[in-house]
Amino acid sequence: GPRAASMTPAPRDHRRTYIDSCSSRYKIRTFYHVVQQLVVKFRSSLKAKAGNQETGIKPDVYYLKKSLFTPAERSFLGVLETLDYEGIGIASKVRLADIFGIKKGLARGDRQRALNRITSKHVDFLFIQKSDGKPILGIELDDSSHEEEDRIARDSFVDAVFASAALPILHIQAKKAYDRNELHRLIEASITKSVNKNDG
Repeated sequence: GPRAASMTPAPRDHRRTYIDSCSSRYKIRTFYHVVQQLVVKFRSSLKAKAGNQETGIKPDVYYLKKSLFTPAERSFLGVLETLDYEGIGIASKVRLADIFGIKKGLARGDRQRALNRITSKHVDFLFIQKSDGKPILGIELDDSSHEEEDRIARDSFVDAVFASAALPILHIQAKKAYDRNELHRLIEASITKSVNKNDG
């Protein structure tokens, strides 16, 4: 009868198999390399857009203001400077973030939110110890703007921050003229209270 066909497989071309394997690995490496390059370009594009948002404004759009102070603040500062407290200096327009730190134990997101709330807020005047720069009293000069609803909420928050750190804050109503003796009495009492509290 007819002979059965041979079932013996054809001999493998090991050289061809090796080449195909190398080719596949090369293609895979090339694919990953292309993907990595695309990711890098995408990230660079995002950074560039963010950078343009920050640096797109030219420096020549700014001008020098005539004074750090409003006329009311300048007038009040003049009175403060006549009240001589030994070893105490007066700083002005101080950011809350430069006065207060954030306590440990908060989650990272909560910590950043807490910092954001005080970064853009400042106190009008800050009494500090000249010897070490330690804050001992904050003073807010309240004009008519402090009667607005959003300003009332802002002042309440600032007062709460000062209270949480046991740092006194005085609110002085803006006036055309001030009773120097009364102002001296208020400030001296607050300074004494602050020093005694921190020493205790």
